[in-house]
Amino acid sequence: MNAKMFRSILRFLGNVISGSSPEADPFPSVILLLDSPREISREQAVELANRAWGSEETHPAVVPAQNRGSWVIRVEDAPFRLRVGRRRMALPGRETNRTRQRSWDLHRAWIAVDYPQGPDIPETEWPACFKLIFLMVHQLWDEHCVGLYIPTEAVTVPNMGDLIASLRWAANNGTPLPFLHQAEERGA
Repeated sequence: MNAKMFRSILRFLGNVISGSSPEADPFPSVILLLDSPREISREQAVELANRAWGSEETHPAVVPAQNRGSWVIRVEDAPFRLRVGRRRMALPGRETNRTRQRSWDLHRAWIAVDYPQGPDIPETEWPACFKLIFLMVHQLWDEHCVGLYIPTEAVTVPNMGDLIASLRWAANNGTPLPFLHQAEERGA
């Protein structure tokens, strides 16, 4: 069974168990679970985008998205979205680990960083998308983030300090994170 089929089966089972409707076209996304709502102004979105993806040659373009305080950011030809949720996110299922579940129990709002063109590219290219997404996640990560969730992987990572320490904790405590390394392994 290939990885794409396995993920499709997992998504289907997750939707059946949780009673939610399946996402028609999943895409790379990282959701920061927050202890309180956060507003992101256009100026803040521009500053975050420049810190995450900008350079002397590249200046990300930021335009409003459909929801108030949400933004579409274009970096060269790559579009990203910052979506702000001012309420709790529906829990996709109960975590088996108490530390991971605590992230869901404590969160009151969320911010998603998405690569919405993910369905248009092969899933083998998604690790590169996640690496770009994590550049923005790193800019947003602070003491108000109680964890993060990666929907396509059904992975919850609790806040264990800084972002790198949290990802290391997750990897050392049974959270599968191979999608963060796949692009490196192919390029080597």
